[in-house]
Amino acid sequence: MTSRIDSPDTEADRELRDILDQDRLTGFTMVAGAGSGKTTSLVKALAHVTQTRGPSLLAKTQRVACITYTEVAAREIHAEIGNDSLASVSTIHSFLWSLAKPFQKDIGVWVASRIDEEIATLLAKQEGYTSGTRPSTKEKDVAKLAKRRHQQTAVKTVTRWTYGVGGDYARGVLGHADILKMVPQMIHARALLARLVARQFPFVFVDESQDTFPEVVECLKRVWSMADGKMCLGFFGDPMQQIYQQGLGPVTPELGWRNIDKPENFRSSQRVLACINAVRAESDTLQQVSGLAGAQSEGEAFCFVLPADDHRSENLERVRSWLDKHSTSGNWTRSAHDGGSKVLIIMHRMAARRLGFDALYSAFNDNNAISLAEAFDEGTAWPLTPFRDVILPLCLADEPSSPAVLAVLKEYSPLVKTGRASRQLRAALTSSRSAVEELRELAGVDQQATLGQLLRFASERRLLELDPRMAAYLDPDGEHQDVVLDERTRTVLDAMVQCAFAELKGYYTYVKQESPYSTQHGTKGAEFERVVVVLDDEEGRKFTSYSYDKLLGLKKMSAKDVENRAQGKDSAIERTRRLFYVCVSRARESLAIVLFAADIPRAVTAVHESAIGDHVAVLTADVLSGY
Repeated sequence: MTSRIDSPDTEADRELRDILDQDRLTGFTMVAGAGSGKTTSLVKALAHVTQTRGPSLLAKTQRVACITYTEVAAREIHAEIGNDSLASVSTIHSFLWSLAKPFQKDIGVWVASRIDEEIATLLAKQEGYTSGTRPSTKEKDVAKLAKRRHQQTAVKTVTRWTYGVGGDYARGVLGHADILKMVPQMIHARALLARLVARQFPFVFVDESQDTFPEVVECLKRVWSMADGKMCLGFFGDPMQQIYQQGLGPVTPELGWRNIDKPENFRSSQRVLACINAVRAESDTLQQVSGLAGAQSEGEAFCFVLPADDHRSENLERVRSWLDKHSTSGNWTRSAHDGGSKVLIIMHRMAARRLGFDALYSAFNDNNAISLAEAFDEGTAWPLTPFRDVILPLCLADEPSSPAVLAVLKEYSPLVKTGRASRQLRAALTSSRSAVEELRELAGVDQQATLGQLLRFASERRLLELDPRMAAYLDPDGEHQDVVLDERTRTVLDAMVQCAFAELKGYYTYVKQESPYSTQHGTKGAEFERVVVVLDDEEGRKFTSYSYDKLLGLKKMSAKDVENRAQGKDSAIERTRRLFYVCVSRARESLAIVLFAADIPRAVTAVHESAIGDHVAVLTADVLSGY
């Protein structure tokens, strides 16, 4: 077990343990503010259940389920409880698939129905053609319809459905998006499935509940309702840290559920915590208190109001240099990775320009493919997976015959896997190493080979196996010709394959948090000694959902904002306040906010009159002279 389990209990931990020990199980929500130790409470809950109810769970072949946001988080949580076999810790996609997998016939029915719906949509679109409809649009729709009809026939022969990143119905493969739609629908439609889930998992804990898809929350609630007191369903999260619009936000408790507030903050200094509470006070009543007792330092917080001109980058670096000399903590000009500061920006483009992957950024973000853009920003875009897992490690290894190269080949190369199966591993390794040498030569010293060239070579030499979607893109008449790619995805891939290999190094330095920069979205859950938060609506002009100028009263709400508020929905102000809360709460010791504004005097007044005005030292460009 780990230090999380052995750490002192908070009142929230004790209250939760009381809920878990009840004979008649119920549900709960835990609202845990930033830095409160939400994960610690989750880990303690998992450990408590497996320790106190272990024999009963074993006897009934039951397990505790913990659903979290990423594979990394799942591994970390499972490790915290000593990889206890009584706990199933997984992402939502993996968890849902584990529920549906045994119901192969039902999966086939759902896929067939989905294909029928898409065919009907295409036929309706064709009926709506006008004289102005482009011939190219008609041709593409005809091709899509042909593929869907082929799928319609092919799925009738599928005997076993599997789950991958991307779907390929004709070969019995479901993708991420399919799982999120299919399984909740199956649970709502099949009472037997809901009862089986409750029987298998009498305890289900959901991490980051505020960013969980609404349909997933509702299907889990249905499972709980069918269990009749024999299942505990718990949601751990913080509505104030909801920054993804597809997330549910606050989870509405069912009748008889208990809500637990966890107000402690074990992270931030006094000054930073004052800013955190000031931002939060405008949204809800949870005010955080320090959990550090006598160990909490005074800390410091600044707000620089600077002109929104063409010298933003230079002025940002001048701010960091000034802080090096004048703040009590110093060391702001190095990146957080090297013990310095983390610079939080609203758009990745700002980092892309500085780190040399602006063409790659544009490929994913300038083509209206929202899901691919979001995955790119998080470092999980499927078109780049072969580069992350195979091509980059092979090309950047010290030697083509190094142990690191061998490990990659054994895990990913179809050539090596076939050689192992046919007892010709030595010959396969020799051939694959030769291919690696050629791949490294193709990449070249200047790394100007295109991603398309490298991907085609690696696939042809069987150093990797392509995702069905990428295989269909690179070889439209090949084995995966039935895979349908929408036009936005094709446009992204068209641009991506032209990008230089050199761009990947800067990109992965960025997404691995090894550069000074990160987006305000990308640091939820992280913490840094010193944080610089950049507020710049002009830089983030494509993020129309957010506006710091509106939050500070420097710009009026739009008609859409007013309409949303009237309907009880989020306006740009609510969304931006939550994002701002996430930003300021990343800091442990020191916080610096940099506001780029068109009207400096007005912006200074707005900051003084804002929620944080009493807790920050407000400075302008005058103090940066000489830096």
